[in-house]
Amino acid sequence: MIHSKYLWNIEEAAEDKASQLAEQLKISLPLAKLLWKRKITTQGQFDKFFHPEKYESYDPFLFAEMDLAVARIKQAIELNEQILVYGDYDADGVTSIAVLMKTLRHLGANAEFYIPNRFTEGYGPNIAAFDMAKNQGTDLIITVDNGIAALEVMAHAKEIGLDVIVTDHHEPREVMPEAVAVIHPKHPKSAYPFDELAGVGVAYKLSHALLGEEPKELLDLVAVGTVADLVSLTDENRLLVQLGLRQLRESANIGLSVLAKKASLKLEEATEETIGFGLAPRLNAVGRLGPADPAADLLLTEDPEEALFLAEEIDDANKERKQVVVDTTKLAMEAIEAKETLGNVLVVYGEGWNTGILGIVASKLVGTYSRPAIVLGIDPVTGIAKGSGRSVDAFHLYQALDKHRDLMTAFGGHPMAAGLTLPAENLAELEAKLQEEASFLSEEDFRPALKIEEKIELADVSVAFIAQLEKLAPFGMDNPKPIFLLENMHLKGTKRIGADKTHLKTMLATDESDATLDSIGFGVGDLVEKISPSAAVNVVGELSINEWNNVKKPQLRMMDIHIAHWQLFDVRSKSEWARILQEQTESRVFVCFEERTITALGEQKYILVDEKADFAADFETEELVFADMPTNIELVETIVRETKPERIFVHFDAAEGNQIPAIPDRVAFAELYSLIKKFQPFPIEKYTPRLMQKFGWNKDQIDFMSKVFFDLEFAKMESGQIIINEVVEKRNLDESLVYQQKVEEITTRKKLLYSNYTELHSWMKSMMETSIYPNAEELENGN
Repeated sequence: MIHSKYLWNIEEAAEDKASQLAEQLKISLPLAKLLWKRKITTQGQFDKFFHPEKYESYDPFLFAEMDLAVARIKQAIELNEQILVYGDYDADGVTSIAVLMKTLRHLGANAEFYIPNRFTEGYGPNIAAFDMAKNQGTDLIITVDNGIAALEVMAHAKEIGLDVIVTDHHEPREVMPEAVAVIHPKHPKSAYPFDELAGVGVAYKLSHALLGEEPKELLDLVAVGTVADLVSLTDENRLLVQLGLRQLRESANIGLSVLAKKASLKLEEATEETIGFGLAPRLNAVGRLGPADPAADLLLTEDPEEALFLAEEIDDANKERKQVVVDTTKLAMEAIEAKETLGNVLVVYGEGWNTGILGIVASKLVGTYSRPAIVLGIDPVTGIAKGSGRSVDAFHLYQALDKHRDLMTAFGGHPMAAGLTLPAENLAELEAKLQEEASFLSEEDFRPALKIEEKIELADVSVAFIAQLEKLAPFGMDNPKPIFLLENMHLKGTKRIGADKTHLKTMLATDESDATLDSIGFGVGDLVEKISPSAAVNVVGELSINEWNNVKKPQLRMMDIHIAHWQLFDVRSKSEWARILQEQTESRVFVCFEERTITALGEQKYILVDEKADFAADFETEELVFADMPTNIELVETIVRETKPERIFVHFDAAEGNQIPAIPDRVAFAELYSLIKKFQPFPIEKYTPRLMQKFGWNKDQIDFMSKVFFDLEFAKMESGQIIINEVVEKRNLDESLVYQQKVEEITTRKKLLYSNYTELHSWMKSMMETSIYPNAEELENGN
C-alpha cells in the first residue's frame, strides 16, 4: 500500500455534451472533453482558442479614461516635458516598464523610469519618491503595475502639482485614485471586455492607444510579464501569450535573448515553461536582493555587450537568490520543528532575513507541511517585521489577515498569498489570532489537491493524442496542463536514475494490452523500493512527447501514485537484506524468532516471538519484516493475520546460508539401531566421528536419530551411553514428536526459502484476506 501525496479531484465531463461538441467541431472525443471543461463550446471560441493569428486584441479605447491618458502623454511629448515611468521590481513590473519606455522613446518622449527599492521603500508609490521626482523636474508620472491603491500618495501628487496617470491591474479600493487618468480593467466606468490583464498587458494597451496600432514587436515582453504574474491565461491573455511566445521564438528582445543563452534556454523552442521556470525567476531575482534597475535596463538595451554584462549580473543574482532561499528555508524549518505543536498556521520569523525571498520560502513551507505559512524578517534596528504568506485552498489568507488589520502597518494580497508589515511586538498576537481563524481546518484540508482531467486507458495514449494536447498550450491559470489518471498499472524495469539517484524511471503496462508507456518521476526515487512486482498502481501525471534519435514516444511525468492494497517484498538476497538493514523508518517492525538475530538489527524496532507461546499482536505497524526462520509455518500465518500490515518483507535468514537439513531415511535408522544394539552400552560421542566417516552422516543427523530413539522409547541414555530398551510394541518413526517437528521444520524451510515470489504472494494473500474475527453466524452459535 502507498498513500497518495495529493487529494485527487477528478472533474468528469458530461459524456453527452462532450459527444455533441466533438461532432459539432469535428474533433476527437477526448479533446472535446478537455475543451468542454474549459468552456470552449462554440466554433468561434474554438477558432479563437487555436488560431490566434486570425484575431486582433481588443480596442484599447474601451478602457475608461484611455482618451484622457493618451491626450496628456501626447501633450507631454509635444512640450518636451519630463516623463517618469514608475514601475515595480518583479518580472511583470520590469516588462511593463520596458513596453511603455520603448513606446515613449519611439514617440520621441523625454522619459526615464524609476523602480522603488523593495527594502527601503516597499511596493508602489510613496510620497518621498514623488517629491523627489517633482524636485528633479518631472512633469508627468505614469505608473505601471502599481498605483491603484495609493490614494493618499495620489492626493499628495495633486497637491504638489504633479500629474499622474495610473495603469494597474491589482484589486482597486472603494474609490479610484485622484489622477489625470486611471487605466484599469476593473475601472467602474470601463467597457473593456476582459478584466484579467497583467500589469504588462495594461501597459501594452496604453502603448497600442498611443501608437494607433499594436506594437506586436513587444509581445515577447508581454508574454514574459503575463506568464510570470500568474494571471488567467484565457481570453485576451491567451492571445497575447500565444503571439508573444511566437515572437520570443522568432525575434526575441536582445536582453531576453542574451539572458536565455546565459541560462542555457532554447528560445527557438520557448513555451510558457521557458518563461515560468527560466526567464521570470531571473528577472525577479535582482529585485529580491537589491535594486531591480538592471532587469529593466536589460530589457531596454539595444547594445549586445551591455546586454551580456547585465545578463551575467542577473544570472549571478539568481544563483545568490537560490542560496539565500535554501539558507532561510532551513532556518525557518528549524524554527518550526522547535515548536511544541505545528498548529494550523505556520508563523515563523527571524532577524535579518531577506524579505525579498520570503514569499518563496513560505511556498516551500506550505509544500513541506501542507499548512498556511507566513514568514517574516525582523529589522533589528526598527523592530519592524515584514514578510509574505502563502496558503492552502481551504484557508482564505486575505480574509483572515484582514480581520486583524489593526495589528499591521501595511497589508495586501488575495486568498492564496499576502504581504504584510507590522511591529515585531505584535507577532505573537497575530499568530494567536490566525490560529483561531484556522481552527476549523482538518487534516483533510492540509492535503494538497491535484485537479485531474480524466481517467485514460493506456491504449489511448499515443503521440498523436499528445500532439492534440499540446495545442491547448500555453498552459497556466484557468487553463491548466492536463493531468491524467491511469489505473491498475504494472510497473516494469523500475529503477533509480540521476546523479544522486533521486529520480524514478519505469514503464507502465497492463494485462489487457501490449501497450506500454515510459514514465519518469522527479524527486521520488525512494518509491522504487516501495513498489512490489505484483502491485496494481494508480498513477497520475502529465503526458509529453519524448524524442530521441529522431524517434518520438509518449512519456508520462509521474506526479503521484497510489497503491490501494498490501504489498509483499522479497528481500531474501544478501544485497536486498543489507539495504533493508540500512534503511531507518519508524513504520517498520522486524519479527525475530531467535535472539541471535537481534544483534544484527542495530537500532531497528523489533519483536522477539516466543514460538512456544500463543502470539497476540499488541502493536500496529505499516511494515512487517520476517527477519529469521520460524520452526513452523502456522506461526507466520498467525502473525500476518493479526497484524495485517500494509507491506510485508520476507527474509527468513536466507542471506545467511540457511541450509535445509536432510532427514535420514529408514535404512539409516536401522543401521544405527543395529550398531547400538550390537555394541551397547554405546558411547555415542566417542563413535560419532567414525559413524560420520563410514556412513556419510553428519553430527546433527546422528543426534537427531538418537533423539528419535529416545522419544519412541527404543533406547535410553545412561552416563553418556545409549542402551536399547526392550520394546514390546512396534512403532513407526513418524509417531515420534521429535521426528514430526523435524519434518515440519524442513517443510517450513523449503516453503520459506525455495518458494518463488508468486507462490509466496499467493500464500500471504490468503492470510491477508482472512479475518481473525468470527463471522456473524459463528457469534450467533456461540462459537
